[in-house]
Amino acid sequence: APASSAGPSASPPPLLHCDRFGLLGLLSVIRMTDPDLNTLALGTDLTTLGLNLNSSEYLHSTFASPWAETPSRKEPHIPPCYLINSDRAPPKHFQKFTLETLFYIFYAMPRDLLQLHAAAELYSRDWRYNKNLKLWFTRAPDAMQTTTATSETGSFIYFDIAAWQQVQVENFTLYFDQLDDQAFTAK
Repeated sequence: APASSAGPSASPPPLLHCDRFGLLGLLSVIRMTDPDLNTLALGTDLTTLGLNLNSSEYLHSTFASPWAETPSRKEPHIPPCYLINSDRAPPKHFQKFTLETLFYIFYAMPRDLLQLHAAAELYSRDWRYNKNLKLWFTRAPDAMQTTTATSETGSFIYFDIAAWQQVQVENFTLYFDQLDDQAFTAK
């Protein structure tokens, strides 16, 4: 019987189950014969999903998921059960807390009455909240400050929430219009 000659256009023989996940299986991905495998292996063009990859903003703030019709909301939804307004710790106890504890309460309990109590205590300890940087600042002890009508330049200490420690910065300009100048009062 004559041997069949397979030319370059002949399709490969079907793979055994154990070969699909080896080098022979990789050959079908390289040849791009299966569109589902191509999407899985090579991905998809993100601009077809409505993403502006040239934007200077972070993508996670606007991209909810590939199946969402609208961009994500800027402010996350907080379930009502987490918005507890109770006096678990009276304000007089906040005077005894360390700075790290006050910062933890401020950053970990948003929109809670305890957050206001922690902010009020930080404010009474000469810490000021920068609304733009979303960080707490205080003057460094024994440092020379240059004050103008709109800003103050000198050595400051801020609380770094990523490293969870106080960091001193030299020759830093703190603008008064960026500070939250209201006294925090819990009503």
